[in-house]
Amino acid sequence: MNQSDNDPFAYRSQGGAFNIGLEEGDNVSALIKVDENLFCVTRKNTRCMVMADDVDPERTNPNINHNIQHILPYGSDSELVGKTLQQANILFADHSLAQTINHNKGISTAFSFLKEITSLDKTKNDYVLEENGIKTNLSKNPQIPSLPNLEQKVKGFVLNADHACAHIMEMANLFYPDVKGKGWESKLIGKLDATSQDDFINFIKSFEAYTVGIRRMRNKIEHPHGELKDDLLNIENYKLTPENTISPPSIIYKSDVYNLPKIKISAFMESTITNLVNIFELLMAYLCNLHAEPFAGDKRVVVSVPEDKREESAKHVGFEYQILWTK
Repeated sequence: MNQSDNDPFAYRSQGGAFNIGLEEGDNVSALIKVDENLFCVTRKNTRCMVMADDVDPERTNPNINHNIQHILPYGSDSELVGKTLQQANILFADHSLAQTINHNKGISTAFSFLKEITSLDKTKNDYVLEENGIKTNLSKNPQIPSLPNLEQKVKGFVLNADHACAHIMEMANLFYPDVKGKGWESKLIGKLDATSQDDFINFIKSFEAYTVGIRRMRNKIEHPHGELKDDLLNIENYKLTPENTISPPSIIYKSDVYNLPKIKISAFMESTITNLVNIFELLMAYLCNLHAEPFAGDKRVVVSVPEDKREESAKHVGFEYQILWTK
């Protein structure tokens, strides 16, 4: 008799199989370790593989099975996943960066950012759905519509956007421990050699006003009568114009350091998500390029991957390492 026949926990040490991509075409794209968890990214979803020993390390209950936990309804088909979590999995691969850089923390930070971005994306999608419903009813009902709880929805969106900005700062802090807090963008510029990193510096300068502006809007929302009392934040619902047309909900922000021109709420949400994802992706690429570990004495650099050269499972992953061979 095989010894495992008497061991009710033998299944935990044996091979097995998981059914992960249950939807048609939901193929597995990547397995990514995030902290102590193993994530499976499929084309449409992100799931976590839960092992029985993780739930019951003392092996007290043989009835606990290996399982799958749904994490996000976003997978490799979404650029939100490709430009963040999948990209981090490539750039923070073992031995690619200096040992002083916490590889696991880099991937964990990317996942934290992804959670905020997908939350923003859901808020945006729900809002657009609601706005489209009102637009459809306008032709049937000429009265001026009103989107319920508009201010609360937009303010919540801005607060989440600021949380995403905090994870962008966290990515820089991973490489430079004293780059944090107010003005972290300028502190990061101060760490770079202006003679050799002018492209990187120009990139930081290109988004500095934007990330500072998101933080300032958040502060205005949380402390409307504080030091930013003179800043103007106006969230406007549907409004009848002098031209006898109905203008859609909009937002405007004015201050002495950052101004957001009047813009439709839906456009503001869309551009915020796009801007934050692009900033996170490019900042990660610049930082990893600067701190890449040489391979066998030859320089390792981060290069752009043309879209027609990307695998289907990583179609939104825009960067990879390349060795500049000299031998």
